[in-house]
Amino acid sequence: MRERERAVADRILAAETPPAVEAALLESYAEEPYDIDALITELGSRGQRLTESGRPAEAALVAALTGEVEECRALLEQMADARARIEAGHTRRTWPTGVRPPQHMKRTVLEQDLADLVERGDLDLALRAAHRAREVPIVAPVEQVAVIGARSSLAGRLRAAGRHREALGLLEDLELPPSVVEGSVPLQIVATRFHLLRGLLHEDAGDHRLGRRDYRTALDHAVSAGVGSWRFRAWTCLAASFGKAGRHRQAVTEYRRIVEFTRTLGDPQCFVAALNDLGTALRDAGDRDAARSHHLHVLAVFEALQARGAAQSAAWFRLGDLARDAQDTDGALSAYTQGFWSALAADATRDGVIDTMTRLHEVLPGDDELLETATLFAMTLIEQEGEDWLLVWSLRRGLGGLAQRLGHHESAVALLRELAGDAASKGTQWRLTATGELVDGLLLWHGQEGRREILQEAFDVLWRARAGMAADLDDGAGTSAEHHAVVTNYRHIHLRLADLLLDHGGELRLPDSRTPTELAFDLHEEIRAGASLRQMAQAPMTPPDGVPEDLKRAEGELLAALTGPSLTVERQRVAAVRLTGVHDRMAAYAPDYVRLRRGRPFRFADLRHHLRSRPDAGHSAFVSFHCGARATTVFTYLPDTDRLTAARVPVGEQRLSELVRRLRRTFDGSPHDFPPLAPLHPRRPGRRDLSFLAELTPLLAVFLPLTGGRDVLYVCNDGPLHGLPLSAVPTPEGPPLAARHAVVQVSGASALLYAAARHPPRPGEPTGRTPEVFCASVAAREDPEPQRLEDDAELLRAAGWPVTALTGEQATRQAVLDRLGTAAVAHITCHGYFDTREPLDSGLLLAQNGRRPGKMPEGQSLIARLDHMLTARDLARSALPTRLLTLRACASGLRDEHSAGDVEGLVQALLYAGAGTVIAALWNVDEDSSRRFLVDFYSGLRSDPGQPLWRAFWHAQQKMLETPGRPWEAHPYHWAALALFSDGSDNWRHP
Repeated sequence: MRERERAVADRILAAETPPAVEAALLESYAEEPYDIDALITELGSRGQRLTESGRPAEAALVAALTGEVEECRALLEQMADARARIEAGHTRRTWPTGVRPPQHMKRTVLEQDLADLVERGDLDLALRAAHRAREVPIVAPVEQVAVIGARSSLAGRLRAAGRHREALGLLEDLELPPSVVEGSVPLQIVATRFHLLRGLLHEDAGDHRLGRRDYRTALDHAVSAGVGSWRFRAWTCLAASFGKAGRHRQAVTEYRRIVEFTRTLGDPQCFVAALNDLGTALRDAGDRDAARSHHLHVLAVFEALQARGAAQSAAWFRLGDLARDAQDTDGALSAYTQGFWSALAADATRDGVIDTMTRLHEVLPGDDELLETATLFAMTLIEQEGEDWLLVWSLRRGLGGLAQRLGHHESAVALLRELAGDAASKGTQWRLTATGELVDGLLLWHGQEGRREILQEAFDVLWRARAGMAADLDDGAGTSAEHHAVVTNYRHIHLRLADLLLDHGGELRLPDSRTPTELAFDLHEEIRAGASLRQMAQAPMTPPDGVPEDLKRAEGELLAALTGPSLTVERQRVAAVRLTGVHDRMAAYAPDYVRLRRGRPFRFADLRHHLRSRPDAGHSAFVSFHCGARATTVFTYLPDTDRLTAARVPVGEQRLSELVRRLRRTFDGSPHDFPPLAPLHPRRPGRRDLSFLAELTPLLAVFLPLTGGRDVLYVCNDGPLHGLPLSAVPTPEGPPLAARHAVVQVSGASALLYAAARHPPRPGEPTGRTPEVFCASVAAREDPEPQRLEDDAELLRAAGWPVTALTGEQATRQAVLDRLGTAAVAHITCHGYFDTREPLDSGLLLAQNGRRPGKMPEGQSLIARLDHMLTARDLARSALPTRLLTLRACASGLRDEHSAGDVEGLVQALLYAGAGTVIAALWNVDEDSSRRFLVDFYSGLRSDPGQPLWRAFWHAQQKMLETPGRPWEAHPYHWAALALFSDGSDNWRHP
């Protein structure tokens, strides 16, 4: 065996990741050619020796590397062919000097010139060559392969240099014809690589849906090629994209599948990488205990194999992140230190340096030595390997951090300003990250010197960054860009601005006449409504009188085009631009309508005007919560006194999420735990502890002194608070909040005002006439007494309401949806299902084809589930005239606690579709007590037609709380299970 092949084998065995293996193969061949078959033979011999010496795991790793060599064979052979042509005297790698290439090869020649420039490292010249080559048409499908190969090489180098937009411009309009790649494994791999790179570039530009489209195509090519490692890479990119877009449940689902897939590959590297990725996704989804167990599993695998690798280092870093989440700084620093030295031991120094500096840009007690060490290694790497944009970025972070630790804050800020300047052209995520770190540095400097101009600079930097959200949302209007992802990216910017205003508002020069508290409220509302209003803007609305008919018609056609399922991205962009032009012209006739259509958040001034003009202004208050990592901000507005206040309570998102999980476990049980916990016994609810709800009392304590004498609170929850029964939280004096106030949950200030503008005032019912109620009732096949769920029509008739009913097998999905489209009042009794992974797939279980539904839809096929379930997604696409809709269905009021204001759950979908008021359950309701509660509610509503809906609901709560029919019904499990949700627009009944 020749020494050259042995040296290459040593080099690739030292690489710890598939990309590093590929780079080692290509770089080694560029330095000095080697025999591919001889290299494979050498690896086979080493694997055999490892097997014979009782080291099967390491032998499996060698076998995986052999597969990597086979995957790169086509590229290595192309390199050999190019070298042979050059050595034969050809100045171009594609065609000899002095010989005119055939017409169909002209573009290929130009692309190979481009590739030569890339190899020389002259990226600017290569970019100009690419633009010149684009003028020559591609005349043969096979030429597309050469074009994609050359441009992918240049795009990859540009991306590594942080020039993402230029890189995307090279690849955006390219496609590989199926006829070219079909049946060719090497070309399927080329196609996989191309789509993976383009997907990453789309995501660098903030367009996660286009990124996922490329990842799915890459995955299809990898599956067709039958190469497991490439399938793993493409699938991992797809799962990661869901996480970047804030769709953490979907990311967890995909990573679980990937972990199972890697078990079939027999490749420990892929398996541990997938475990780490799943752990990260679980952390993002709020399940930190499960995340920790997966990272510990990775460490256990390496210990069992007695091996080292980059995934081991990554596991340590992510365990450090979890410790930091729990404010365990000692544990975090210990894990980061382990991660750094593990990376060095695994010959992954660059990754270890970057991971360390990324995490230590904020000061951790005692981290000086680790940061200094990482900084020295970064400087050495840059000296040895030349410019590496990400490494240089990390070095500047490290140097800035060291300056801060030495008290040299002015020098640190100077470095961070350079960092922010460089990041301005690197895409939204990098720009926002650099902005946050610059503000951190400025605030540390302000803390040392107290100079007002430093504080002002921090505010101005954040304010300029915040303006980018509206621009990014507009760029994505009508295209596949995800509004949710945009809002998620900017959330920390808005929260930091709001905190500055609440802490230092009196010291700041503000951009307009709003007070610091009003400005902080508006910033929170921008984040809450930024995504949901864009969704609502495409809902059915009739332009007001006075708008020319041609504009109405043009708008309708363009809105239909934008929501069409088969519209291409390019056509969506064109339609979005045209719609903007139509709205510009409509603004002269109907400015308020155009504002709604553009999905612009409302301001506090708009809310003030709306609430002060309502009939209940004298006895109502508006309370808005905003959950942060460490504290929850509470805004309180009193319309009659025109007073807005703000306070922060040190209860953060993580603790609130834990309380939500504990509440659900207490009431609904936990059958999957060991030992399993049964649901709460309805007659013995006091046997389980609810004292943890008192942890929420400080949230009430900040507004209760202000709201005395006001009957109703319009409450806007946020994040995990959506899953907690605020009415059952004890006040500082002891009784629950419901003893003092009615609680009406609204989606937000902008959603409230949007509904008021979208829906014209609904006239009151004529005297002496009660609206007919549509009642649908259906039990599950497993219910032993279906009539107990299917006689709610009698409940309504007994209260004096005229009823039209669909019962049992008649209550089909389509029949119920059709009747909801015409009903003013509706009542639905059935089983509900909340999908924790995809809340829009939550729904009501109804009959189909003469059969009642099953109780457990997760155990059914997708088709069977869709047949029987009326989902939140179905309802969000509807237009409902319903003023009151009661859902006596388990879990019908649950929603995704991690959503950024999106339509996430049944209630939000119903309000979005036009329902005025919705009554829904926060947990699995008891049949008897929920029935008794609703009898009291409907009877009270019928007996006093002049009262508002919320008052009848509140009286029913108070009656069950103060004079229960049975002693156990005074427990919150019974009287607080149903909650009242409203869009605030329904004026059917006035106080």
